[in-house]
Amino acid sequence: MTRGSVLRFAVVPALALALSGCGGDDESPTAPTPPVDVAGAYYTSWTLQVLRKSDGFQKSFYCSGQLTLVQGTTALSGFAVVGSPCAPESYDLSGSIRAGGAIEFTTDGPRPTEGTCPGGKNVRFSGQVTSGDGWRTLSVRGVTDVTCPELSEHEFTYLIQGSR
Repeated sequence: MTRGSVLRFAVVPALALALSGCGGDDESPTAPTPPVDVAGAYYTSWTLQVLRKSDGFQKSFYCSGQLTLVQGTTALSGFAVVGSPCAPESYDLSGSIRAGGAIEFTTDGPRPTEGTCPGGKNVRFSGQVTSGDGWRTLSVRGVTDVTCPELSEHEFTYLIQGSR
């Protein structure tokens, strides 16, 4: 076999493979999958996991609540409410939703039910809304650092579980 025929055997298949990736006019574009409908009021439970960074002390707090989501095409807005045993408060929220029910939003969080620490501000939450048997369930997590009077830096991890 001559050098030219070896080169031809290598180049022709490579060129055919490269051109096979080009689409023809008969292919229709794939439309993006729209986000699932997550709008509505979710009855929630909030868990606040507190970690004092100076000595590793940890404690958890629990609150009842509600999360109301208003959905645009991919934008979310609404508000979060916390209740007993936490001090009753509400916070505006804004965020986004992606295909498959993945959500992200920013809102505030409740303060611990004991001590002098304030609640978290502008906490970025991320998680998922899933559906099944006529129910929608929501599960999100947000982490923020909080400076507590006389107690230094703390890490607050908020977990929100809800359903509608």
